[in-house]
Amino acid sequence: MSDTKTTDQQNSEIDKAVTDGGAYEVIKARLQQQSSELKAKVEALNAARIEEFGQTQMEVVGRVRVRTENNCLARDIVRVGDNLLFGYNVFIGLKKEINIADVFSLYNLNQTPEGYEIKEVPLAGTFLDDTSFRQEFNELYTYYKDAKLIQLLTRNEKLFAVFQIGREISDVRVFQWQLDKSGTAKYIDNRGERAFPVPKVHDFEWTKVGRENHVSGQHPHINILDTVFVETINGDFTIKVEDNTEDGLGIYQEPVEDENQSLADAEIEYAQVGVLILLKVTPYRESTTRYFVFNTRNHQVNRIDAIGDACIQLPEDHGIIFPGGYYLQNGETKSFPDNIEGLKFKREIRSPNGEDVLYVFYEPNEGQVGLYSYNLIRKELENPIYSHGYSLFDDGRAVIFNAEDEATRVHPMQVWQTPYFSQQFASQTPTSQSFYSKIGNKELVRGIADLLGICRAINDPSPSRNLYEDLINDSKRLFDAYF
Repeated sequence: MSDTKTTDQQNSEIDKAVTDGGAYEVIKARLQQQSSELKAKVEALNAARIEEFGQTQMEVVGRVRVRTENNCLARDIVRVGDNLLFGYNVFIGLKKEINIADVFSLYNLNQTPEGYEIKEVPLAGTFLDDTSFRQEFNELYTYYKDAKLIQLLTRNEKLFAVFQIGREISDVRVFQWQLDKSGTAKYIDNRGERAFPVPKVHDFEWTKVGRENHVSGQHPHINILDTVFVETINGDFTIKVEDNTEDGLGIYQEPVEDENQSLADAEIEYAQVGVLILLKVTPYRESTTRYFVFNTRNHQVNRIDAIGDACIQLPEDHGIIFPGGYYLQNGETKSFPDNIEGLKFKREIRSPNGEDVLYVFYEPNEGQVGLYSYNLIRKELENPIYSHGYSLFDDGRAVIFNAEDEATRVHPMQVWQTPYFSQQFASQTPTSQSFYSKIGNKELVRGIADLLGICRAINDPSPSRNLYEDLINDSKRLFDAYF
């Protein structure tokens, strides 16, 4: 090896000298004292914000039971105006002819002094009682005996009902209705496939490495953004943080199946998301793609294969979210054990208060849904809600159900209160001319989240040069970002 020390080695020695020195303990104690004072002030500010604007937690507020005429397998639910459209598939062999009422029902949810109740709404005279829709619905089951409803959703002022008509889940026929501001639906046609929204599973672009990224030497590797260096040769997949080809050591290693592969044999892609570099690696002659998160702040490496199914950036550069968990830019990560395989990103719903974001993931084969509510101030996910269908009302209430394993006539549902009001509903809330009201709830949420981020950085149990440089830069940015 060369006698010249690399930048990373020098930084490592500086980090060690800083943490071993007595001056560091004095500075650290002062910082922690300031952090405690700052946190107390921020928590008082947040309490005043909540008193001014209110705060809604995710909680169950009621339960109802939907009863259908026939035994069926529940599939999905969506709000249309003041009613709930409930979709299901009738038990096979029950009837020779499938009617609209064998697939759809309408219900009205009401709150009474005793709790919630749900009543069926007759289909006559509703948007389902349309001559063109009835004709094309009958044609669907005439030509496709095994057709089945797989999804209901509203997007871009349209209602979609998606039916699978072939062996593949992608073989679909999509009925569509136009929705007006009051929620009234008017039938369009059964050719909604092109208008049917299919969101991307990643909200960033992968970059494929090429020959220009290869670095030759005794232990060659691939240079990614002059920051992280990877290779899949000599029987291991290796991640390095030094541009050093004289030895094969790295900060992370795991075996590959073919130890004789060359540097160009593996398929490697990357994406930079804030301080995170995501790696997508398929070693030579392997069918499974591996996904990794490399944190440029602390050189932490995590293998998270769920990123392959879906991965979305959290707001304000907080990190990423994927089916079953999240990874924050400070290195904090969490995975929930009861995640569902095959979940794909479906949509993102932001609360008007700017504090909460709901990420909806969807598994198309069984119609299962994962609801992940992320709080920007606490920088954490609520426990996920897994279901087969959900529907949001303007006032933040949600109806959620889990389908039974066997066909049934009784379908239990939960009524939740959530912070995910519509913008129109939130705008009807009376406002005052107080100091906090003039600033605005969203702006307060952003500022409080950033200030608490400073406190978390000060109390990080793994201090480093990068951490304190980020702390200095983030503190300076606060004065530029806010009045």
